[in-house]
Amino acid sequence: MMFLATGYFNAEKMNEKTDHEIDRIMATCEPYLHQFYASEQVVLDIGLEASVKEVKRHADQIKITDGPVLGSKEVVGSTFLIEAADIEDAVRIASIHPTTQVPEAESLGWRIEIRPVHYYWERE
Repeated sequence: MMFLATGYFNAEKMNEKTDHEIDRIMATCEPYLHQFYASEQVVLDIGLEASVKEVKRHADQIKITDGPVLGSKEVVGSTFLIEAADIEDAVRIASIHPTTQVPEAESLGWRIEIRPVHYYWERE
């Protein structure tokens, strides 16, 4: 089965850090990412920028707005696709990710959400 994992962070808390502090924290992620990828169950890993465009239908028009969503302190920072036997196996793999391993993760509001994928289309 495929599972989509989405990683979140608290933008306010991340913005309180200097670039040097963020670089130091991100450098501690490397060993965990190597272990994460070595599982051979991570199909795809994508790091995302914080800027967002929202596209939705509203009053019979397509409405485009800049984001992130107002009032939300959480921002999507990454998404990855895991191939696993079941959700418990997907959770086990996601638990290797730096989001759960780096000590500063908790204070920066890092977390992962995991969802089963009910369809998957890939361009040939």
